[in-house]
Amino acid sequence: MIVLLFSLQAKAQSSAYPKEMRGYKVEQAVVELKKTGNPNNDTLVRFGDAQLARVTPLGITFEMPLVIAPVKEKGHVDFLVFEEMAVNDTPIEIDDYYRGFNLPNTDSVKLREPLRIFVSLPSAVIAALDAQSTEKKTWIVTGRVYVFGRFRKNLFTFKRCIPVELNVSMPNPLRG
Repeated sequence: MIVLLFSLQAKAQSSAYPKEMRGYKVEQAVVELKKTGNPNNDTLVRFGDAQLARVTPLGITFEMPLVIAPVKEKGHVDFLVFEEMAVNDTPIEIDDYYRGFNLPNTDSVKLREPLRIFVSLPSAVIAALDAQSTEKKTWIVTGRVYVFGRFRKNLFTFKRCIPVELNVSMPNPLRG
């Protein structure tokens, strides 16, 4: 299983965000993990092994399971939107995730449906020709995820979009 660790704390120098997206007010926030003693719950998001879903003349589509660790906040995520995603500077497209889920508060939750990741054929060929892609121990994943949902703060529930800047490393699945 591939494990990714990233901070949801929005940085002051990060790109400017719109005030509103798709009817949700955009708000930078920090999401804190709940301490459970389970070593699998020490990262917010864990990606499972990618499975080949489809190959077309335009590109390759993979499906990848997603596991969310328990957090201190309560809320319901309506959907996720991925923007400017890349692996080792190779652009990838991740379909918007329109399957809502409650934020877990006691134990990790594996989302019902996997993420669908598309790599265009030219990008896949360039990445495959890069001899270093199989030699690198880790790959760098960059991009932005917008988390749309309803989140509780004290006694109130707010409809918000939380931008999450990603710059994470993951073990190279092609090694070994």
